[in-house]
Amino acid sequence: MEKIESIAIDIDGTLTGEDRRLDCVAVEAIRKLSIPVVFVTGNVICFASTASKLVGTSGEVIAENGGVVKLDFDGEEVILGDKKICLAAYDHLKDLLDIEMIDMRYRKSEVALKRGFDVGSARDLLKDFNVDIVDSGFAVHIKKKGINKLTGLSYVSERRGWDLEKTVAIGDSGNDAEIIRGVGFGIAVGNAEEDLKEIADYVTLKDHGEGVVEALEYLGLV
Repeated sequence: MEKIESIAIDIDGTLTGEDRRLDCVAVEAIRKLSIPVVFVTGNVICFASTASKLVGTSGEVIAENGGVVKLDFDGEEVILGDKKICLAAYDHLKDLLDIEMIDMRYRKSEVALKRGFDVGSARDLLKDFNVDIVDSGFAVHIKKKGINKLTGLSYVSERRGWDLEKTVAIGDSGNDAEIIRGVGFGIAVGNAEEDLKEIADYVTLKDHGEGVVEALEYLGLV
């Protein structure tokens, strides 16, 4: 690909291991980069912003699967999702399936549910609602239809003047699919879901943070 202008990296399951701890070697590799690094996560904005600051990225963050974005550490949060329609979908679903809401104190654009129920059935039951359902591997998310990590990255990129064709994305799960497809070069770490590996331009041999380091080395960035 052409000269890389930015990198979008998922956090949970990609930059973290099974114990959900940040991989210190990957963090050090990211700190050496001379291009912007954007964290894109299904997690909440306070988590994403804190992780971004601790790691030392350029400050742009995309949280809640594209539902909330920030352009810098001290900037305003921009809500791209719609929590109200997600709550309406949840209210409908909870009467039909045994589901449990999580993280709602901090979520601003979507509804997150504890895993362990039939996601396919949930999708069928919500077909008349303007929502999508995605399993991030850590939670099941009800989000406004059309909102995803790629739409969040597009919002940030337009305001930063970045070309998505010159962007790399690294991820591990189904909620990374749009961004892996939509950028110039998509990478799945070794522990990624098989469906994501099939659409990625490159799959690392190593898992989690070690896979991130391998990806950066493959790209010649470290």
